[in-house]
Amino acid sequence: MTEETAEASGDSSVASPDAEAAVALGSNGAAVVDAAVASGESTAAWQDQGKDVSSKMMMGRNSSTQDPSRKNLNGSTPGGVLRGRERKWIDMIKNWDKVMKHKPEKVKKRCRKGIPQSIRPKAWMLLSGAEHLKKKNPRRFEELAAGEVDEKVMEQIRKDLHRTLPKFEMFKSPQGQGQADLLKILKSYAVHNPAIGYTQAMSDIAGSLLTVMPAEDAFWVFVAIIDNYLPNYFADGMVPLLNDADIFDDLLSETLPDIDDHLKLLGIPSLTYLPPWFLCIFTRTLEWSCVLRVLDMFFFEGIKVLFRVAASILQLTLGSPSQREKYQCTSDVNDLLVRELPGEVIIADNLLPQYLKMPITSKVMVRHHTRVERKSTNKI
Repeated sequence: MTEETAEASGDSSVASPDAEAAVALGSNGAAVVDAAVASGESTAAWQDQGKDVSSKMMMGRNSSTQDPSRKNLNGSTPGGVLRGRERKWIDMIKNWDKVMKHKPEKVKKRCRKGIPQSIRPKAWMLLSGAEHLKKKNPRRFEELAAGEVDEKVMEQIRKDLHRTLPKFEMFKSPQGQGQADLLKILKSYAVHNPAIGYTQAMSDIAGSLLTVMPAEDAFWVFVAIIDNYLPNYFADGMVPLLNDADIFDDLLSETLPDIDDHLKLLGIPSLTYLPPWFLCIFTRTLEWSCVLRVLDMFFFEGIKVLFRVAASILQLTLGSPSQREKYQCTSDVNDLLVRELPGEVIIADNLLPQYLKMPITSKVMVRHHTRVERKSTNKI
């Protein structure tokens, strides 16, 4: 096992029964970490507050993605290991600017290993820049929520509320806080950026954030994603997404040529399967704890993560001759990639080690992005 592969295991997003209660601190998790930073204590001391809420929040979530070498006999992560990871993150948060400036590789490594659930709300705020946006714009969230939005936009948002992350209990009831917070975030963003307004995939991203943090924090992380991480992905024409599909085609040809040849033979372009993966940041594709791990990395490494996850899925589903022999029909492969990914592919234990093997670096991404830009310029 390589050092990078080892980083992919030891998932701290799913912890021991006591530590699992930290997920219920999604509504005040950042405040808990702030208190821990101030006192120098582990967040484990506060985790008993949320046990009852935790079971409801985690409905539909699989908890099979931990490092076997770090598990107890019952499959849980030893409390000492979890607390050790929490302390490391708390120490980093105490000196965040300094650590990000001088030791970014350490942050990257710990994001890849998995951010402890109790730390995740604060970590995502810092990693995404949402903490800065929130402090720069006090009371702005409430002002936006009180703003006016085109009724057609509001109608579409309301239609999609119950469709968001259907396995989560918190989004099932029209009278529940989950749908109310989701509506507030999506409406506020439509006021914030009327040029984009709302498109369907946005609800899954916003919903994912609400499973981790309170509405106002989730809103600012959402703004960071739509405006900074995926700029114009949701604008009319979706030109950046089309360009990224072009880049992915190049990367696929270069890194996974046998799979590329197979898909070309069947006439399956990347635009068949990439949009539902990229636009939702895999929230409708992967097992839930794996989604959280992908987001941990995404907030530090950016869009490169989406490319590497996509390539990893293709490698795990069509990487062997026997797999390609099995899927010789265009409709079968379309169904496989868009609707029926095998369960063993979408869990962190299998996907993340493959992710770390992918030779898709930032340097490679820049090279292919430059080529696509030149291609677009020549067309004009």
